[in-house]
Amino acid sequence: MDGDIQPIRILVVEDNPGDLFLFKEFLQITNLPVAEIRHAASLAEAKLLLAIHDSNLVFLDLSLPDSYGLDSYTQLQPMTQRAAVILLTGLTDTKTALQALVMGAQDYLVKGDFDEKLLSRAIRYSLERIRSLQYLRESEERYRELFNNNPMPMWVFDARSFRFLEANEAAVQHYGYTQEEFFSRTLADIQLNGDAQHLLEEVEAVRHSREGIKKGILQHRKKNGELIFVDIAWHSISYKDQLAVLVLANDVTERIQLENELNEQRVTRQKQITEAVILAQEKERTEIGKELHDNVNQILGASNLYINTAMTDDEMRQELLERSTALVSKAINEIRKISKSLITPGLREIGLIESIEDVIDDMKFAKEDLAIELDLQNISEEQIEDRRKLTVFRIIQEQLNNIVKHARATRVLIRLSMEGDNIVVTVADNGVGFDVSRHRKGVGITNIISRTELFNGKVEIQSQPGEGCTLSVSLPT
Repeated sequence: MDGDIQPIRILVVEDNPGDLFLFKEFLQITNLPVAEIRHAASLAEAKLLLAIHDSNLVFLDLSLPDSYGLDSYTQLQPMTQRAAVILLTGLTDTKTALQALVMGAQDYLVKGDFDEKLLSRAIRYSLERIRSLQYLRESEERYRELFNNNPMPMWVFDARSFRFLEANEAAVQHYGYTQEEFFSRTLADIQLNGDAQHLLEEVEAVRHSREGIKKGILQHRKKNGELIFVDIAWHSISYKDQLAVLVLANDVTERIQLENELNEQRVTRQKQITEAVILAQEKERTEIGKELHDNVNQILGASNLYINTAMTDDEMRQELLERSTALVSKAINEIRKISKSLITPGLREIGLIESIEDVIDDMKFAKEDLAIELDLQNISEEQIEDRRKLTVFRIIQEQLNNIVKHARATRVLIRLSMEGDNIVVTVADNGVGFDVSRHRKGVGITNIISRTELFNGKVEIQSQPGEGCTLSVSLPT
């Protein structure tokens, strides 16, 4: 028994008893694993046996009572798709046998001119070839099934003419062309910048890439004129013995549009932040100018008046100079307060908590009827990086300014806590509140949000008219 070959089920189509006897003798000597051997003396009988029995090897005589030459093979071919066919010919039939080989037969033997060795070799070769062909056929069927049933558009185009050779149902549905319309077009008809030179360069890039694959995002045009973005993968393949490219296209138009919208939102957001910073700076300058004009300038003006009067009034000179000195000291204190509000606090030297307490004291001084409570929970300043300390300080300072200016509150609770890997700042007041859904964010809130977003933090504002406001900020450490 030959372990390399599966059991062979043979059908011999031969009308000459002598040739049949000699064939069986040679077959027995080959010692091949023959499971069964059946005989048909005519083409009609052969068709009947093939319809009833499963043979994987057919020996076909080209000179039969009811058929002759190539016609015998062409009639039997549809019934032998899964069987190897070896032709038995006379010396005058070799040309016909060669034609049959071109059409798909595996081999031929000339009667009276072969022995058991040649027979064995022909059988082995033919069975191996039909196995390979069957494997290729099954692979092609699997490919065809994957190609046709793929939910994403796929097509094959000729690498030289760029004409479509195949297009699956998803491509038909997505692009709006019928199969016939696809086959009458080239890739240049659907791809923007699809001139011949550009496409040729693309194909050459695929052919010469290491994996024979090229990926990228292109713009295509549907039959209705709609432009879409597609993420494509090109694979260099051989299609029916010609150089071709297999393409898989994934429509990413929605994703591209969303990314563009997000980019526009980022640009808009950056403009808003820049505008908020500029407004804050202008507001700060205005406040400084107002404070200097309405407060410090008035104090210094009064002091100057006292000094001028003292220069001409000997009797009141001492009192006037003392008053002037007091006013100058007051002006110095006012300027110090303005400077303190502008200069970044030395958090590294005095610490975050102490800086917050200083701001609270300043607010209480500015608004005596405002009670401010500071609640610290599980806070360790050593765990907080300096930039985040400054951000926390500025957020609390900004929100307290908002409360003093707008909220008409009498109580404020500031809670600072560590929750997991986040610093959580909560500032709650009992002021007039506002409708969050309708209230436009002012410069102060915009600054708080901008500072928080720099550290990928989150801001939440809860408020209702008459129910105060709670600002919650979470900053990753």
